[in-house]
Amino acid sequence: MQATKMRGCSVASPRPTSYSRHAQSSDTPSSLNLRLHGPSSLGTARNHGRPACLLLMPSHRSDASQGQQPRKARRTANACIACRQSKIKCSGAEPCGNCQRRLVRCRFEEGCNRVTVSERYLLELRKQAGHQQPKRPYDVAFGYPSEAEAGSASPQSEELPPLRTVDDGRSIWTSPFSRPSTTIKSTYKNKANWVWLAPSSPWSFTARLTLLMTEKLNLAYSAPDFFGEDVYPLQWSPATASATPDIGGLPSIDHALYLFETVKFHLGQNYRFFDQDAFVKHMREFYSGSPVRKAAESRLWFVQFLLVLAFGKAFLSRSNARDPPGSKYFVRAMSLMPEITSLWKDSIMAIEVLALAGLYLYSIDQRESAHVYVGQAIRIAQLEGLHTQLPEDELGVDIVMRCRNLWWTLYVMDRHFSSSLGLPMSTQDSDITALVNTPGTSSQQGSLLGLQVRLSRLLSFIIRTIYKTEQTQLGEFLEATRSILHSMVAHAREMERTTYINFQSSVDAISKEARHITLLYHQCVIVATRPLLLSVLKERLEKIDRGEEDWRSFIETTQPLISTGIKSAVMTLQILSTDDGLLELFLPFDLEFAYAAAVHLAMANALFPNLDDGPTSSQEAHAILDEMVFKGNRVAAMRKSELAHLETLFGELAKRAERRGLQTLTLSSLQAGSDAGPDVDGSTSHDNDVAAAAAEDDSRDGYHAHSDRTAVSTAGAEGQSLAPQLAPEAVSNEYLGNIGISSYEFLSIVDQMGDPEGCYDALDLAQ
Repeated sequence: MQATKMRGCSVASPRPTSYSRHAQSSDTPSSLNLRLHGPSSLGTARNHGRPACLLLMPSHRSDASQGQQPRKARRTANACIACRQSKIKCSGAEPCGNCQRRLVRCRFEEGCNRVTVSERYLLELRKQAGHQQPKRPYDVAFGYPSEAEAGSASPQSEELPPLRTVDDGRSIWTSPFSRPSTTIKSTYKNKANWVWLAPSSPWSFTARLTLLMTEKLNLAYSAPDFFGEDVYPLQWSPATASATPDIGGLPSIDHALYLFETVKFHLGQNYRFFDQDAFVKHMREFYSGSPVRKAAESRLWFVQFLLVLAFGKAFLSRSNARDPPGSKYFVRAMSLMPEITSLWKDSIMAIEVLALAGLYLYSIDQRESAHVYVGQAIRIAQLEGLHTQLPEDELGVDIVMRCRNLWWTLYVMDRHFSSSLGLPMSTQDSDITALVNTPGTSSQQGSLLGLQVRLSRLLSFIIRTIYKTEQTQLGEFLEATRSILHSMVAHAREMERTTYINFQSSVDAISKEARHITLLYHQCVIVATRPLLLSVLKERLEKIDRGEEDWRSFIETTQPLISTGIKSAVMTLQILSTDDGLLELFLPFDLEFAYAAAVHLAMANALFPNLDDGPTSSQEAHAILDEMVFKGNRVAAMRKSELAHLETLFGELAKRAERRGLQTLTLSSLQAGSDAGPDVDGSTSHDNDVAAAAAEDDSRDGYHAHSDRTAVSTAGAEGQSLAPQLAPEAVSNEYLGNIGISSYEFLSIVDQMGDPEGCYDALDLAQ
């Protein structure tokens, strides 16, 4: 026997002998096989101050010592998934040689690697783990109230079945734009001579798409001036700290209260900028006492008051003036804004004021300035710990609730503004421990705010992870997109639950907040599936002069996702076209939803000319923009001209494809499904089978089973009459079916992309 030194440890071993990394047995009973997830790397972990021993145990037998001929090397037990499926020998390396030659992603099943460690070391690890205090994962901050209480994992964390086999040689362009990042010449007189077009920015998407189409079609560049002068120019001069605030030209108290109520209605429960009771109290003190003294002593509140007046005027304005609506009060407010060195000291009020200013600037298409002001608000909020779980017993329930509402309002704005500009988020999710919803409490307003937070988080995740400037393997993209659609099942179920509660107590139409959540929901679907259209567009432009195309395998694999995105775009325009008086004219969100859906359908109509709802929905988009322009929104006028120019380019592409005899692309599922209902894949019989199977398991779960089954029937047969007795859950799910929200529908899409036998076991709605 000889002692072999390994990393400071002496291990007795027979000589001669052979060592195996994957030891089949152990010579000593005190060693255990420890299964690890991923490559093993125990390294030099220390145990009681000494290096831990990583034992490479000898094999039970040595062929050489027995005098036998060496056996032929067997295939490694740690073969990658691709080699297992192809039944070929795998080297076991990551990546293996076969996958490198075939240019496919090399993946290994978890739990295949084994190492052998001493039993004492394993027991010591268990002892250390037992003494550690469990830490609440940051995902719980974004979870639903029941998840926070139970500590259970969210549906997004559930393991999905393997993806169906796709063409390993097929890649897509998730962002068909060149690297390095594109810049264009700026026409601003007071700025740098370039404008950076962020690769993932929806804001610059139109400009980049126009440049791509113009170049590939060899057309003269005649696009609208995307980055010319401001749509609404604004200027103000800062007042000195000792200057007396101007209180002239203010509305009466009754008019001011009316404007305040108008602001409350339009901002709703999703944007909570101030304590309403405290604000009204300050307002009455201002009008009943000495206005000059009140404005001087509470300067920051007076700035907030002027901002509220600016928003109120903007929401009621129908003017086509050059100045932005409400700018008279906004400019006065900004001129009185304290310097940043003293602004943060009145922390909560400063956060509210900066957030309001940022939202106003974003609404008049000054996105860069809006991002700066919201960024300042977030920095001050972090200084006060608003992103953490504040102690209610020390600060009081009301203060903690106000801080929580304010933080999540900032979070939603930051996610939206940063995604719009294609910039990194100001705060990472891993740094946030504040809860969206307080455990043990539930309300419709709280549920809607939580939904908006989670959807905003999902939208930023989609843009950050899916959109890349290089080619992506189709299988990798489909797997990522399927995971995103799976996570949206939970949001659909929450929508079903929230609307059920709403219709249970009222027969009124859905609230303004729920309408916004629904549009944001469809926006996530559009953004997640848009790379498929972009990839088809890129390849069609590349081959417009060659005519060699083979789209059958690609369309068969991706048509459920492409159809899903088209359907969400159609639903978005249908919701915005509803004559309910809720079309927002000043806040930019309805305009952004309409424009994104219109561009998506413009691409789809050019690539798939036989779409049934395409032309009609495009007309709806122009009608929405026309209404906004008619009522004074100059930003909508600019978007309308950009959309018209894009449609001209897409029309030219379609004409050239037809003249040169290129293959006409069709989505058979959309055509076949038009008679059976608005199902994305046209497989109504399949969905009904799934619903019937799930109904057996869900019958014991009361509301959830009943409401979800109703969602399937209404989503799968638009226009059909419901049961004679319209219970609240039936009415709520009729609404959800009409706007394309159904958890079963997304489960069906996930099921088509994966294993049809195992998908619903893992995603049982009863769990």
